[in-house]
Amino acid sequence: MQKMIYEPLFELEKTGIHIAYHTKKGRYSPPHWHSAIELIYVLNGTATITIEGKDHSLVAGEFLVVDSNQIHEAQCARVSMMVVIHYSRAIMKNYMSKIDEYRIHCSRQTLKKEKLDKYLEICGLLKRLPPLYVTRPPGYRLQSQAVAMEVLFELVNHFSAAEDFAGAVNDETVLERLAEMTAYIEEHHAEKISLEEIASHFYLSREYFSRFFRKNMGVTFSRYVNQIRLMHIYHDLCSTGEGVMELSEKHGFANYKLFNRMFREIYGCKPSDVRKK
Repeated sequence: MQKMIYEPLFELEKTGIHIAYHTKKGRYSPPHWHSAIELIYVLNGTATITIEGKDHSLVAGEFLVVDSNQIHEAQCARVSMMVVIHYSRAIMKNYMSKIDEYRIHCSRQTLKKEKLDKYLEICGLLKRLPPLYVTRPPGYRLQSQAVAMEVLFELVNHFSAAEDFAGAVNDETVLERLAEMTAYIEEHHAEKISLEEIASHFYLSREYFSRFFRKNMGVTFSRYVNQIRLMHIYHDLCSTGEGVMELSEKHGFANYKLFNRMFREIYGCKPSDVRKK
């Protein structure tokens, strides 16, 4: 999948592990996927992560794992602090050659009772990361990477199942087709994109395209388009001085009432509140 502005993993393949600290509300990622293993740890507030159509709620002190190529959506309007770790499967092969034989499943909501102690142990490891980031002692990056490595070790040994990676992920041809569709939406999001138009562009019937998109992305085509528009509007609210109405029109929102409702739903506040902050 192309690297959109909400999926900044450009440096991951250089180091194998990327640790990001998010300290503001309003983080949102529309449905997407990537080859990296992703761990989301909430330090403050609550979040909802949707993985392949199933919602997973997180509260402060909890984490979950999104494995490679799982289509997921992150809505963190009530989170003010979180840690996100990405692991490159390709680089991790240098340490565990058969890592592709394992799929990681770890969410507090689906946690079995006998796994609770190990889950809490991993939470204890993750708690060590923020103080390192804040105090930044000499070599803090080394220690942070070591903690992240230990977390992955525990996940592989206690929260993984031996499955063939190639067979477990979404069909490669499906992901390639979805990548083409989402790239088209990204490029044309500011325009009026009809279902008929995009279906025709990919030589599909309106009905088939609609079913295919919803089944694999977990949302309808029209909602996904509006989610991408909102993402761009939020970015521009934070980085430009353009008015709210001008930005909604600039990025393709013809229905201002719908724009305001969806913005509140996803970001937990009014567009004007973002500009004030």
